[in-house]
Amino acid sequence: MNILMMVMSGLVLFTGGCAREDIVPDRLEGKVDRDLRYSDIKHDPLAKKGKLMLAGGKVLAAERVKDGTRIEVLQIPLSEDLMPTGRETESKGRFVVIDRDGQVSDPAVFDDENKRITVVGEVVGSTTITIDETQQRVPQLALKHVTVWDWDRVKSGYTPYYGYAYPYRWGYRGYYGYPLYW
Repeated sequence: MNILMMVMSGLVLFTGGCAREDIVPDRLEGKVDRDLRYSDIKHDPLAKKGKLMLAGGKVLAAERVKDGTRIEVLQIPLSEDLMPTGRETESKGRFVVIDRDGQVSDPAVFDDENKRITVVGEVVGSTTITIDETQQRVPQLALKHVTVWDWDRVKSGYTPYYGYAYPYRWGYRGYYGYPLYW
C-alpha cells in the first residue's frame, strides 16, 4: 500500500509540473520576469517597457479592433500554479492585452462571464479605457501566450485525471487538444 501511495504522489507532483509548462511555453521560459507584478507596472508601465511578465484575471471584454484583438482584464493575483486566485476583492485594477498578430481566432472564446486567463505579455505602455463614465489609464500588454481557464470546473473543485488533456484538464486546449499559443 505504501508503494502505491508513493507512486500516486509522484504522479501528482509530475503532472502539476507539466501543467505549469503549458502556461509558460518553452519558447518563452527564461525570458519571463517572474518577479514583475501588476503593482510594478500599474502607475508607470513605461518604466518596464519591453519586459515579459505573467498577469491574470477575469476577462471583462474582448473585441476585434483595427490593429488586432483587445482584451480588457480585471487583474486578480496569481496562485503558485499561475492561476488567477478567484479573489476579485484583491484586484489592484485593470489592464489591457492586445493581440496584434491575429493569433486569437475569435473574441467569442472569452464570452463567458466567468472566464479567467493567465497571460504572458510584453509590457508596451498604457492605454485609456472607460469605466462607467470615467476615463482611466491602464497598463497595456502585447499578447505572447494565453491560458484560458474553465473557471466553473475550477470553482467546483474538479480534480483532473492525471496525464489526460482537455476536457479532463482545467485549461482551454483548443479543438484538437493542443494548447492555444496566442
